[in-house]
Amino acid sequence: MSVRSKSTKVAVPLITGLLIHGSGYAESVDPKDQEAVNRCILKSVEIAGPDVTAKSIRDNCSRIESITEVEVPTRVLVEKATENNPYLITAHRQNYILPISYIEAPNQAPYEDNNFYPGIDDPVENEEVKLQLSIKVPLTYSDVFVPNDAVYFGFTLKSFWQFYASDVSSPFRETNYRPEIYYEAPIPSTVWGGTVLTRVGIEHESNGRGGDLSRSWNRVFAGVGFAKNDWAVYVQPWWRIPEDEKDLESDPDGDDNPDINKYMGYYELFGVYKHEDIEFSAASRFNWATGYGAIEAGMSFPLYGRLKGFVQYFNGYGESLIDYNHKQQRIGFGFLLTGIL
Repeated sequence: MSVRSKSTKVAVPLITGLLIHGSGYAESVDPKDQEAVNRCILKSVEIAGPDVTAKSIRDNCSRIESITEVEVPTRVLVEKATENNPYLITAHRQNYILPISYIEAPNQAPYEDNNFYPGIDDPVENEEVKLQLSIKVPLTYSDVFVPNDAVYFGFTLKSFWQFYASDVSSPFRETNYRPEIYYEAPIPSTVWGGTVLTRVGIEHESNGRGGDLSRSWNRVFAGVGFAKNDWAVYVQPWWRIPEDEKDLESDPDGDDNPDINKYMGYYELFGVYKHEDIEFSAASRFNWATGYGAIEAGMSFPLYGRLKGFVQYFNGYGESLIDYNHKQQRIGFGFLLTGIL
């Protein structure tokens, strides 16, 4: 049995009744939690895709406890209802493609210094395609410490494609790979009527290149935030795991970017607000000691079905690892596949 997102108002209560009472589950639910379970199932049924099974919704909603007085973001409920489905991949960060983006001051130095494109001055064009793909999968399927917590593996790929640079064969000039393992616990709060988001983990980020173009770092992070259905804020400080210094500049071993914290800072602050079907998001990093940082802002709006239009603006350092110490400004236009709320 699968549940479709376009269920009618008659079908929703019917399915809900079957899920709770028909399964015999109601007998094991404390009366004070019954309303919470009902809300979870109703929300999941209303927006679940065609591949979501009734059993997955029932099993995951049974883990939601004592949330009748708070607002749990719809995304949290649906992720819990679908993460056991082997045919679905859960989004982590935003997934998007910007077929048109313009860089005010492309970073030419890494490619010119390495004679990457012999005989061509300023090989990086101002126009390029930017895209990001980000997914996560649970590594635990039962509560670890508190209800609804879990350990996840996440992976984010961000690419910069010189699609319009036909004179240098339209290369992908930079791709950053960001695997991570983290523990996450969404904790409903009756004080503010929403959900406290906590996360702690470790991540690696690299551009997968060698020689003078190699960039990478490893971080331990711990974040906390607060979310409701139409807005969320989250701050994530980190500590960079030290690496050995290079004996020689050309040495393949050792730290490729020892001053990366100078430009990338020690934390990221993220916020998102949704008004009807329009979503505004912003992320900021800043090193108060050096004065370097960055801001990235985005706005998405409906186009067709689940496809959304997306406008993104970036200003500062570290949009990519190869540009971690180069300030640039970008505006891009394209499509958002998955948002935050």
